[in-house]
Amino acid sequence: MLKRSVIVHLAWALITGGALVGGLQLAPASRGADRSGDVAIPPATGKSLVLDPAESDRAERYVPLPGSAGGKPESIPSAPDPQKSTASVERTRELQTARRTMAREASEALRRRGPLGKKQIHALVLQAIKSPSPVDRRRAFDRILEEMGSSTFTREQAFTMRSAMAKNGADGRMWQLFDYAWGANDPATAVAHLDEIPERYFEGFLGNMIPGLASVDPQAAIDVFSGLDPGVASRVQRRLFEGLIDNDVAVATNFIYDVTDPEAYNWRPMDTLTREIVRDQGLEVTLDWATELPEGALRSSAWSAAFAHWGSREPERAIESIMEMEPSSDRNQALNGFTAAFAHQDGSLAVEWANEITEPGLRQGALTRAFTQFHRQNPQAAAESFSSIDVPRSVWHEATGQAWSGGVQAENSANGGSAAEAAPAAN
Repeated sequence: MLKRSVIVHLAWALITGGALVGGLQLAPASRGADRSGDVAIPPATGKSLVLDPAESDRAERYVPLPGSAGGKPESIPSAPDPQKSTASVERTRELQTARRTMAREASEALRRRGPLGKKQIHALVLQAIKSPSPVDRRRAFDRILEEMGSSTFTREQAFTMRSAMAKNGADGRMWQLFDYAWGANDPATAVAHLDEIPERYFEGFLGNMIPGLASVDPQAAIDVFSGLDPGVASRVQRRLFEGLIDNDVAVATNFIYDVTDPEAYNWRPMDTLTREIVRDQGLEVTLDWATELPEGALRSSAWSAAFAHWGSREPERAIESIMEMEPSSDRNQALNGFTAAFAHQDGSLAVEWANEITEPGLRQGALTRAFTQFHRQNPQAAAESFSSIDVPRSVWHEATGQAWSGGVQAENSANGGSAAEAAPAAN
């Protein structure tokens, strides 16, 4: 009996002890934080809750306290606004409906044979500008251009197209193509529009239209160009050349020779024409064309411009071609153009090749341009190179704005020296 009583008391003691230990382990956790599911809620005191490694995955989930700035942006998505969602859905439906209507009307216009009416023109222009498909945009605008090239194209159609393009926000490229096509397909109306268009749009329209006009009626384009204000003429000259070349390179060449004044020679028009021929027909055709020009200033300008273009893009091939040439005026002009373009990449090498030019005046001009770039790239090296070349000392002043004084000018350059601080040295 005594033994049984002792066993019972020991059992109760073990139960009581276990309860006491369990209570001690649970108490700190209940004071520190409340756990609900898998979400760890920080203590109300603002102190961080430290979890054991087994709980680290749970710690990455964060719920902000009431009144706080909020948790991580991605943690809790905001509830959608029912009104906003409804409006968004409605706008999407309207857009889809408008696109289907646009596509259907444009498709009908594309299938239509014969002159396009106002409805078809508006549908095609809208498709050409607003369609999400680049293929559909291209097809629609191609149909517009096709209509402009038809024998039934009218002034009314032209203005309907322009009005629709302006209303729907046509970009610059579309305007350029349209105005070119108008000048090429309805020259009389396009030229007459120059007297009607607002002044602020005049030059832009003229620049787009005149190459189209020149491509079909060079003399009409030249007549328009000849009557322009000199400033406007200089800005649209390149576009005139573009159209004359589209007609015939010989026509463009004859125009240059007709308007060039030998007593007041300006190399820029021939330079511009040469670059346009390169862009339109390629370098090989341009070099063949330049070879056939008669000796003189225009031929020289053409060779310089061609090799400037070539030297800026493929300097190795350009210089290989020059090395194969016999000493001549053409070789000198090729070097002149090459060094002018290549100096921006390597002034030192440009100086070396410019020094190969045998015509004194041309050589001096080429060296001036080359040393201008060389000095910007490496003043000390440029000074050392200049001191070893037989060239008038004034070239250094023209190239750098500083007087030549045996290499000291490189230091003056670093200290802000200028031409105003010293007169040019004697040649």
